Amino acid sequence: MESHGVVIVGGGIGGLCAAIALRQAGLDVAVYERAGVWRHAGAGLSLWPNAMRALDALGLAREVGALGAPWRETVIHRWDGKVLSRLPVEVLCRELGQPTLVLHRAELMRVLLKALGPEGVRLGAACTGFLREDDGVRIDFADGGQVRGQCLIGADGLHSAVRQQLFPDVRVRYGGRTSWRGIVDVTSTPVPEGEQFEIYGPGARFGICHIGPGASGSKRMYWFLLAAAPEGGKDPEGGHKEAVLSRVRGWMAPVESLVHATPEAEILRTDIHYLAPLPSWGEGPVSLLGDAAHAMVTDMAQGACQAIEDALVLAKRLRKDTDKVRALRAYEARRQPRTAYVAGLSLRVGSTRYLRNPLGRWARDLLMRTLPPAVALNQLRPVVAHDFMS
Repeated sequence: MESHGVVIVGGGIGGLCAAIALRQAGLDVAVYERAGVWRHAGAGLSLWPNAMRALDALGLAREVGALGAPWRETVIHRWDGKVLSRLPVEVLCRELGQPTLVLHRAELMRVLLKALGPEGVRLGAACTGFLREDDGVRIDFADGGQVRGQCLIGADGLHSAVRQQLFPDVRVRYGGRTSWRGIVDVTSTPVPEGEQFEIYGPGARFGICHIGPGASGSKRMYWFLLAAAPEGGKDPEGGHKEAVLSRVRGWMAPVESLVHATPEAEILRTDIHYLAPLPSWGEGPVSLLGDAAHAMVTDMAQGACQAIEDALVLAKRLRKDTDKVRALRAYEARRQPRTAYVAGLSLRVGSTRYLRNPLGRWARDLLMRTLPPAVALNQLRPVVAHDFMS
């Protein structure tokens, strides 16, 4: 039976970053991914200075930075175009010496896979469970395969099989909204490069930003719609675009034109789920990482960033302590309070963004128009400036 020092179940952003960091730390590591082939799906992804600092430590920040577009300012509008507030993101970026970047998730994945090497990931390996043994842990897969590791890291996402065995009573929670996301090439747009437009309407929020150059000199734009909706809703076959348009008709330009220009096949719909903070992340030689441990709503754009932080802290603890179980508990003690704080802040921020009541929206908009940008920056600073490597 094949054996490794560290076995990572899940080949997403967090799992790959952890494998790269662990290998750079001199540890024997292998990643097992349930997908049979890499499909490089997904849409836009935000990397704040905390994530860029971690990628810099991995030696990947320059390569990743060349793929996306900078995010220097957020301009928040009411659905009819009235500006409610501006958030000068670049102030924090200059302060921290790292950019905020928006890029295609698939392009980040390609960089990570290249850095790890194709031999570092076993595809088509769906974990069905694990068994603790005296010298580590045995991991079982759906095809009947098995592998041993000194420790196991469950980086297998929101519906983690590793978490399910550790904590069978834990259930994901619905965040009360659904997201639609699309990427489209355009020749022109009123959204200046470096700006992210956010547009608030009744029960919904629409976002637009650049994610790098498109084909033949065009501009590549990422857009998303988050809207209050019942859990489990489905659009009719071929109806993603109409579902989005039905919620944003009459909104400020270029909302409708961007949606019209997006191929139907390029629009993704996903319910937003999250986890309440877990009492623990593991036991013995088993622990969790990324969404498997702390899936959060999207309102602080920190899901991937926190998974990348996890990866660096995990590698540091496992490098410093030959007692793997003790190292995992030290990793968890470091990361649990941090991710619980960010997840809680994401929920609180999101609670005001999808209001339907006209009076509630009026009060929120008035507060946004009068609140100094420094207040929002002070709320964001501990999220993106946290010294997670100390």
